[in-house]
Amino acid sequence: MKFMEDNTKNIIKEYFNKSFNFIFIDLIIDIFLLLFSLYFVSSYLIKITIYALIIASTVFLITILYYSYNNFKNKIAILKECCNGEISYNKKRNLLTCSYSNNLKICLSLDYDRVYINKIDKYIKDTEDTRDFYCVRFEDGKIERNEEYMKTFQGIFRLIDKDNIALFQGKTIIIDKIDKTRIKYGIERLVNQE
Repeated sequence: MKFMEDNTKNIIKEYFNKSFNFIFIDLIIDIFLLLFSLYFVSSYLIKITIYALIIASTVFLITILYYSYNNFKNKIAILKECCNGEISYNKKRNLLTCSYSNNLKICLSLDYDRVYINKIDKYIKDTEDTRDFYCVRFEDGKIERNEEYMKTFQGIFRLIDKDNIALFQGKTIIIDKIDKTRIKYGIERLVNQE
């Protein structure tokens, strides 16, 4: 359990470092506007307006990053509750992955607010990263809509597990909105089909 806590701290730290880039860019823009207003603007009203914009943009950015950070922590908590293994964060694709069991992998796309629960029936081979998909790329098979928020794919798919990409045969449940009860229901459906 101690390892899971350390891993979560590392994931949150990595996400925070990614968010820090936005703060750094905002600070550069703010400093540029401040220097511009000090040296080139003589009107008091325009200077005050520029200062107000600098303060407003910084407060707005910090607020957005705060809500984004809390949302990220909530998604980690949901995934932690649904997984038995280590959670890993893929910075390039902005996704979280973990294992429920050896043949049941979960991938959560943070950009698209979507969860892929993958039941692996057969490993086919390791494959190249085509960089044109998040979590899972469906190669050959069919997709059925089960419920309004859930689809099921059966066939051959590429799966990202940590930083590795491999081709598998099996079944994937796609959940359109990240929700703990929906994820548990999807896991239950795939486990009961074994």
